[in-house]
Amino acid sequence: MLKKGEAIDALERARERGWARYIGYSGDGEAARYAVECGRFDTLQTSVSIADQDAVDQTLPLAIARQMGVIAKRPLANVAWSHAKKPSEPYYQAYWSRLRKLDYPFLKAAPDAAVGTALRFTLSVPGVHTAIVGTTKPERWQQNAVLLRAGALPAVEFERIRGRWGEVAGSRWEGQV
Repeated sequence: MLKKGEAIDALERARERGWARYIGYSGDGEAARYAVECGRFDTLQTSVSIADQDAVDQTLPLAIARQMGVIAKRPLANVAWSHAKKPSEPYYQAYWSRLRKLDYPFLKAAPDAAVGTALRFTLSVPGVHTAIVGTTKPERWQQNAVLLRAGALPAVEFERIRGRWGEVAGSRWEGQV
């Protein structure tokens, strides 16, 4: 349990000894908020995507105030929208179900356009400094870089995604751990 402090103490000792330059926490929900509020971490890695926006309101404002580095994990929501049927693997199921309910129109566009919008959304969230995009296909890194040349998502489109999230998700969809 993070609040016990033993793990944090060990990380701080490693930093003091020069074994680590910065220490960070990876997680979501209440634990992520605690990690930010305790003031002992330099960075936060948390879920931020079109299907996971709890941190946008609950955690990132605190991280911004503390000048923490923020790493978005799962910035493409596991590209769960690309599955026609509910995936059998649990890793994709929560996002697949959420995205069906959110029904963002841009996800019906060509695959590259949908990925570009989703990734640009995540990187347009205030306080997000970088994102971890997992893939088994190295060529996707270059494809994503090309998609990001378009820059930040236009404010109107960003707010449309945030608005739809607010309509559908409410406070019951916490970050996926």
